[in-house]
Amino acid sequence: WEWLEDMATKHKLPSISKAMRCCINCVALEIDDANAKQQHHQPSEKGCCQSSTNNMHEDVDVTKLVGLSREQVIWMESKQNDAVSVVRHCMEMEEFDVFGIIRCKTSIAKCEGAHDAVRNISEKYGKEEVEVKENIDITKDCGC
Repeated sequence: WEWLEDMATKHKLPSISKAMRCCINCVALEIDDANAKQQHHQPSEKGCCQSSTNNMHEDVDVTKLVGLSREQVIWMESKQNDAVSVVRHCMEMEEFDVFGIIRCKTSIAKCEGAHDAVRNISEKYGKEEVEVKENIDITKDCGC
């Protein structure tokens, strides 16, 4: 949880819950993008659409409560992911890929906090144009 707390502070997020939601959306969309790019889908040994981080965790005492959306809980349950494996996967990624892209289930105009996020990302990474992925749906079936 220390990494989530550090990232929340570093990226001016309001809480570790928001940092966790960023991680879940990042991993979920990364998996969807990878599956969409495969022309001939072959189920892997890990199962369809599962994160490569599954089963990487050791016994961990999870003591923090984080607020997740209904869609994020559904995604984690359907992919048999747990918070530890999602966070570990994000820890291995470039920070920008996790926290420097706005992923919003509605449009950015309707997304509470999106304008602050655009300003924070722009300041942190020195980007005039911030990448935004709108109208995301992490619960949609990948077609497997």
